[in-house]
Amino acid sequence: MYQFNLFLFMKKSTVMLWAIFGALLMGCSDEEIANVETSSRNAIGFNVLSNAAETRATPTTNTNLKNTDFDVFAFTADGTAFMGKVDTEFGHDGVNIVYKDNKWDYKNAGDLRYWPTEPLDFYAFNPGTVDEAMQWSYMWEATKDTQKITYSCSDEYGSGINAHENYDVMYAIAKGQTKDKNNGVVKFNFKHILSQVVFKAKTEYDNMQVNIKDIKIFNVKMGGVYTLPATADGTGSWAVGDWPESSTGGGFITVVQGKSIEVNSNTTATDISEKTPMLNIPQKLTAWKVSEEATNTKIKADGAHQCYLSITCKIQQSGGYLLGSADSYGTIYVPFGDTWVAGKRHIYTLIFGGGYTDQGEAVLNPIQFDAKTTDWVDADKDVNVKP
Repeated sequence: MYQFNLFLFMKKSTVMLWAIFGALLMGCSDEEIANVETSSRNAIGFNVLSNAAETRATPTTNTNLKNTDFDVFAFTADGTAFMGKVDTEFGHDGVNIVYKDNKWDYKNAGDLRYWPTEPLDFYAFNPGTVDEAMQWSYMWEATKDTQKITYSCSDEYGSGINAHENYDVMYAIAKGQTKDKNNGVVKFNFKHILSQVVFKAKTEYDNMQVNIKDIKIFNVKMGGVYTLPATADGTGSWAVGDWPESSTGGGFITVVQGKSIEVNSNTTATDISEKTPMLNIPQKLTAWKVSEEATNTKIKADGAHQCYLSITCKIQQSGGYLLGSADSYGTIYVPFGDTWVAGKRHIYTLIFGGGYTDQGEAVLNPIQFDAKTTDWVDADKDVNVKP
């Protein structure tokens, strides 16, 4: 979770610039000079207080936070858009705030706003800049009463032509803000809307060795719409929709592809995820029910949209191959079910000892899971960047 502070400020210049400015003011009346100073103090500027989060996902770590940006909307009590616009269609609107000249500032000088006399409700979306490949995958809309984000995940670790890096999407809400509240500071506490998923692996016995080439998760919903909560402390909601009646299978997400990951310990788990965690749409995953006749094969599981892992690997025990060979890999399928929650890191440890064929026949014993869920914990270090 990241905290952004929005506050009133008076810009400081060099001595030379102030000298020039002072010379210009010499010809002004006291009333005119007072108006200039008041105008500067009432400008809405940005100061960023960033908590360095314990997450490897780009782009929200403390070290690269300044490489991203966010869009801001502000509404008055009657719903008038004071910053941004009343946005009833998904797009990429809002006042864009970027990091430049060692401070957070308006990307466009024409977007500068001054505090009005009435309270404002603020909403922010991060990141604010969207790559061309993500133009239709990540959008937002905002009015005074409703704010939504639409997001479609990419199979970023796969080999498809449309595979691209997923965004760690966040939002922030600060309602009823005035220039006198909290000494003129508007606090943005950004929250994540996606789920992190991390995989580790170990063997069931100490004399086993597994070499992993590919892992995919099948029958996962890849997109949906997130509605922001009514308050900053509230919980938003995802709508991921139902499977089309004609659909015989769902999407899949690549965990690893084309690797050679060796797992040879039954005590210490090996991290088998890519360098950054997977970012996925929060949802409930129904595990493949191998024991039921209606879903006892992989094809039937696809038709029922039941979830499973496809693992291409070699399994050895005491030097002998239980799956695959010295020159080839085999594929096993493992039922996989859970509920992914927004802003949570889900860690799964695969305990290799078997799996199923695509016909639902056991290969050794089914692979077990050791799963846990953790928050995206903030690190201790705060960085305060002042303009």
